[in-house]
Parts: sequence; structure tokens; C-alpha cells
Amino acid sequence: MIRRRTLPEALELAACGKAGFMFREAQGGDRFRSYRAVLGEALRVAGGLRERGLGLGARVVIVVPEPEEFLSSFLGASVGGLIPVPAYPPLDRADLGAYLEHLGRVVEAARASAILTTAPIRRLLGAVAGRAQRPLAAIDFGGLDGPPLRDPARLRLEDLAFIQFTSGSTSRPKGVVLTHENLAANVGAMGASLGAGRDDVGVSWLPLFHDMGLIGMALGSIYLEMTTTILSPRRFLQRPAEWLRAISDHGGTISFAPNFAYGFCVRRVRDIEIAALNLSRWRIAGCGAEPIQEATLLDFARRFAPAGFRKEALLPCYGMAEHTLAVSFPAAGRGLNADTVLASELRAEGRAVPCAPEDPGAARVVSCGRPFPGHAIQIVDEGGAPLPERTVGEISLSGPSVMWGYEGPAELSADALRGGWLRTGDLGYLSHGELFVCGRQKDVIVVNGKKYHPQDIEWTVGEVPGVRRGNVVAFGAGAFAGRERVVVVAESKGGAAPDELGRRVRRRVDEVVGLRVDEVVIAPPGTLPKTSSGKLQRARARARWEEGTLLAPRRRSGLLRHLVASQLGYWRAQLFGR
Repeated sequence: MIRRRTLPEALELAACGKAGFMFREAQGGDRFRSYRAVLGEALRVAGGLRERGLGLGARVVIVVPEPEEFLSSFLGASVGGLIPVPAYPPLDRADLGAYLEHLGRVVEAARASAILTTAPIRRLLGAVAGRAQRPLAAIDFGGLDGPPLRDPARLRLEDLAFIQFTSGSTSRPKGVVLTHENLAANVGAMGASLGAGRDDVGVSWLPLFHDMGLIGMALGSIYLEMTTTILSPRRFLQRPAEWLRAISDHGGTISFAPNFAYGFCVRRVRDIEIAALNLSRWRIAGCGAEPIQEATLLDFARRFAPAGFRKEALLPCYGMAEHTLAVSFPAAGRGLNADTVLASELRAEGRAVPCAPEDPGAARVVSCGRPFPGHAIQIVDEGGAPLPERTVGEISLSGPSVMWGYEGPAELSADALRGGWLRTGDLGYLSHGELFVCGRQKDVIVVNGKKYHPQDIEWTVGEVPGVRRGNVVAFGAGAFAGRERVVVVAESKGGAAPDELGRRVRRRVDEVVGLRVDEVVIAPPGTLPKTSSGKLQRARARARWEEGTLLAPRRRSGLLRHLVASQLGYWRAQLFGR
């Protein structure tokens, strides 16, 4: 277990060694930046921010798309004693209005004094600055100047480290307040659980504005003093083989990704590309951030076995922003462990009853391992009372990784933190001390008194030929004829007639889940809304379905209006100090 340090202290210590970040550049090749160089750049950025009048404790929203510049911005704010607030950059100008509205909420909720961004994005953010309720500076990263700080700010473990906003997959994003103690405790627990250290080599394409990429791979690498190669998410999405090639080229030993990424590689990486890979050193292939499908990970293990990948490297895990990042890991090197239970009992009665794999009513639930030392997991009922093993209830957490609270009204934190326990809103059960996650409390569909988890329906529909696996949502849509209506929205691969594909979906859900689907919507790829980290947004999909806009073409006519409003807002902020 590493000694707990503040992030600036951890960066100072790492700067004494030889490790650093390797940035895989878009035009090809890698560029190494030692942690000594990273610290020097962070001190330069910190000096530039101080020169702009930002004092200790000021909140700075980071909107920087490129990994190297993002880390310089985030670490610069941290070593300067400021509070960084990561935010995702505008991903699609067609949705610029919604993006500016979201960013405005982040700025207000974080009580930010500045937005640190790039020159092109800064020109789009004038509307945010113009509408802010407090003075807000929009600062161009490339234009920072001023003397660098000589030394990092001296902070305490109990001081605020940064604010990370939840992805908004189930509700409006909330600002999770984390201390340096939270960060050090979680990274230390992960490192000890994985047996990770200086001899390991990390590789990541994960977005740095998301907790798994930022904490799990980037900041974790600093604390553990290991070298990590970072490539942009865009590069992975364009060519998923680039992720695996980076692991092969650098002898990567640790890399994490969501479930969809493993399936994406199975579908998109060609045989000729696999033949050129060496994945034999990859010992921790972590999977988290979204529901884990055993079939997807096993497909990946089979597909890349010729490249030396070992299925024992697979490490499914559970985590959430309110717990800094990770909650539970299985033993490193064990591989997948799935529980075979009666689906009918799990769904209707909330009991995980073991059964034989060949049982026609069998369901497989992947273990996410055990809590870290010094941390605890319990499963509770609606009143907060602990439930026995193999009984589904709300997952509740305690320990030094639990957030300080939410930024904003006290009732937000009071509702989530009760009696020293974090109520997650996620459903699961414990068996022999290991955690099995079943879904979200708010997403449960109740039909004729029976509870159905949408993930079960979605996984079932994802196996239907013609449906894009991982691009399905199921939700309840209000009572009709005395029962809650069940709606399934599935993106198609193309080729199959929508009516026929809809019939297949209904038949499959009826056969496997024992549930009648009231409406099936077959949608083109890209229809379903997702968070910045790629999670499907059921609530937003349901809202669009109810509004009748789910299949509406995306409008681009509003872009010019948003750009004009943005520029007017920017200049108003400059001229009138708003």
C-alpha cells in the first residue's frame, strides 16, 4: 500500500524517477514526457493561472480535448492550489445548444471562477460566460504566460482535490466533491489489489474527463510511478486496433475499458492486424463503467488468444464517481467468475438461486469481486436494513474512498450519505463476500407485481440477429390497461426489415424473459442518447420517445444561432465583467 499523499506531492515524488507519460500522436509515433517534465509544465500552467488573478481554492473548469494539454491543465490547476473541474469538450456541433446548457449547469454548480480551454472552443463558450451568475474568465490554454510557480502548493489530505461530475446516465449530472484523501485512498487500494507498481506499463485511450481514464489510468500512474501510454478516444473509435497495437508495442501490462470496447475490437479488428500483435504481457484487462456481459469478454478472449491474450487477465470490476472510482476488484489473474442462477427467481423474487448451467431458465451474473481493505459493501432493503446473502437489494458502501459529498444543496448529500454509508442506487447481491451487480433501482420495470431489470431485457435483445449488441434500451412507460407498458428501442445493423426484426425481438423477450413487450422501436445506428463516457441514457431515451422526437432527424439549423449567441455573450462578458 502506497503512503497517502496529495496529488502535488505524488507528482513531485514521481518526478524524481524515470517514468512518465507516452503520448501516441495522431500522425504516428510516440512522444515521451517524463514526470519531471510533466511537473515543470504543470508549474508553468499554475503560474499562468495565478497571473490571471486566480487564487488558492478557485474552481477551474477544464475543457481541453487533447490528452497532453488536458493533463497539463488539470495538474497545473492542482499544483497551483486551485480546484480542477473536468468537463467534456463539445463533441458534435449539431448538439451545441444542449452542450452549452450542460456546461453552464456545470459552471454554476461548481461555482467556477474560470474555464480553461483552447482558442477554438473558447470562441464557442461566450454564451456560457455571458449567462454566468458570477464573474467567469474564459482562458485560452495556449495563451497562458507569466512566471512558473517555483514549488507546488502545500496542501493537506483533507483539502478538496477536484470536483468530478457524474455522467448523467440516470439523472442530471451532480458534482462529486473529492478530497486528496479520497483520491490517495482509492488509488492506493487499487494498486495494492492489482499488485501494480513501477514495473507495470499502462495503456489507455479512455477520456480524461471521465473518472476511469483520469483517476484509474492517468493519476493512478503518477501515484504508482509507472509509465503509461495515452492515446485519444477518437483514435480508438476510428481504429480500435490502435489500442491493442499500443499495448503490443510497449509491452502493456494494465489497461481498462468499458464492456462495449471489447466487443468493438472483436467486430472491427481484422485477422491481419491480430497476427501482428503480441498481447502476452497484458496481465490486467479491466472492464467496468457499464454493465458487464460475460459473452462479450469471452468472445474477446477467444478472438485475441492467437495474439497471446490470456482469459485469466480479464478483470471485471464495479465502481462509481461517488466512491472516487473503484469499489471492488476480483483477485488479479483469476479471470471471469460468473454466478449461474434462476432468472425467474432473480427477476420476480429478488433471490439469486443457484442452478445448473444447462437449465433452460439459467442466467449468468458476473462477479465484480470483493471490497478493498478498509472498505465495506452491504446490501440493504428500502429502509436501509442489511439483507442476507443472495438477496437482491441496494448496494451500500463505506470507507475512505467515499466522497466528501455533492457540490450544492445539503439535501443532495444527505440523501446519498446516510449513517456513514453511501446509498448507490444500484442493485446487487453478495455471495461468499463477492459482489454481483444487477442494475439500477430507478430503472426497474414492474409488470403485474413482478420486477424486471432492463439490463436482462437489453442483453436478451442484443443477441437477436440484426440488432446492434450494446445499443438497446428497455424501459417502462406508464400504466395502460392496468399494467406498465414495456418499450424496447433497438438499433439495427441494417439489412433486416424493421417489422420482421421487431417480431424477432418480441418473440425472443417472451421466450427468454417471459415478458410481453408492448412496443418495439427499430432505430438506425446512432439514435440512442449516450453520456460523454458512452453509457446509454435510458431516462433521456424514454423522454425522447414520449416526446415523439427519438427518431427525428438531428437538426443543424440552430448552429449559426448558437455561434452568434456565443460570441455576443463572450464580448458582453469581456466588456461588462459578466
